Amino acid sequence: MTFTKVLGVLAAMLLGAALLVWIVVSLAALVYALTKGDGQAAGIYALFVVVGVAIAAIVWWVGRRVAKSRATRQ
Repeated sequence: MTFTKVLGVLAAMLLGAALLVWIVVSLAALVYALTKGDGQAAGIYALFVVVGVAIAAIVWWVGRRVAKSRATRQ
């Protein structure tokens, strides 16, 4: 494995971990806001959850396409 491939894998792992933390923290904040009865904050945290899941889905889709194209080239 070349150095740039290792850096790419590490960057992908960092992005995945950051997205996972984003979603989990947003879900926890959403649950907290709902238990406190704060509807406005709950709406904002729900938006954060949706954005995090959408970004994760896009990254997953791009990753699959890249992996598939690399597999067909080799």
